[in-house]
Amino acid sequence: MTPLRALLWMPRASEIPGGHRVQFDQTAKALAARGVEIATSFDSAPSPEGFDLVHGFGLTAREVHACRSRRVPVAISTIYWNRRGRTSAGSREPTARDRVAKVVRAARMTRAALRERPDFVAACVKEAQAEVAFVAAFSAADVLLPNARGEAQAIVDDLDVQTPAFVVPNAVDPSEFKHSDGGRTERTQVLCVGRIEPHKNQLGLIEALRGSGYDLVIAGPAHPHHLDYEKQCRQAGAGWVTFLGPVPHEQLARHFVRARVHVLPTWFETTGLASLEAALCGCAIVSTSNGHAGEYFADFAHYCDPADPATIRDAVDGAWRAGPRPELEERILANYTWEHTADATLEAYRFIVAR
Repeated sequence: MTPLRALLWMPRASEIPGGHRVQFDQTAKALAARGVEIATSFDSAPSPEGFDLVHGFGLTAREVHACRSRRVPVAISTIYWNRRGRTSAGSREPTARDRVAKVVRAARMTRAALRERPDFVAACVKEAQAEVAFVAAFSAADVLLPNARGEAQAIVDDLDVQTPAFVVPNAVDPSEFKHSDGGRTERTQVLCVGRIEPHKNQLGLIEALRGSGYDLVIAGPAHPHHLDYEKQCRQAGAGWVTFLGPVPHEQLARHFVRARVHVLPTWFETTGLASLEAALCGCAIVSTSNGHAGEYFADFAHYCDPADPATIRDAVDGAWRAGPRPELEERILANYTWEHTADATLEAYRFIVAR
């Protein structure tokens, strides 16, 4: 049987370190191990000729149509932050207070628009443009590859896009992160791994743990578009927070094994690759309640509201007391390795090629 030939294409943001790039690289590697002929591109307009399909990350509708006009089908890894993740305090069902807050926010934005507040008007326009762009690109594709069932449902609920979807899990490499030093290193740290940017909420974590006595360590590069935010974090944590700066992905395990708790108090996460990696390295996990991390970690992690410092502190305290959950490691190995990612992706590939 002739092997499938797939072009993995990320035309934007490939130079910014983070989970999106890890997902891209590891998916390509795992698919190649499954016998798929893989080419990767970060160019603005690579030729799809000679490929059975294009698998895009962050494609526009125009880019999708350019491929399909040449009779090459397109799969999109969506990496979609739904409306609820952008506007509410968590993934729970909305309370009366949430509904009131939503009405108040809407009233404020309307009043600002009526007063010709250009910053608010521009934000509204930008949000509307982003949603239209999502609808156009996702509707044009042959298949969507969300990383969680909740993400797939949000695309239907928010955008009314009916493109077929195959849930493809985010994952971890056990050979790299199922790491033990035999207990030689004492776990004395609370660790946060991720780009330093407002979305990741390191500043909120610093404020939540101020005066707690924890040895807080933050590892990750400054987002190139948010250098001022990194300065704010360093100023807020001066004298008691350790900033490691950029850490090569292959060296993260040595830092995970020094931490008792790994925390991602972000404003939204589909998963949080660092949480998967930290869990395999024996950390207790704290994750945001905004997004779909609960699909991955179930009851084996602690969750916090990124808007509420008290819940961040409570979640870290609870995780520190409870320690790691062996059941979470078993769950990850059974469901969330890059081999699982490759199998789910390959199923979607075969579906669109058969169509």
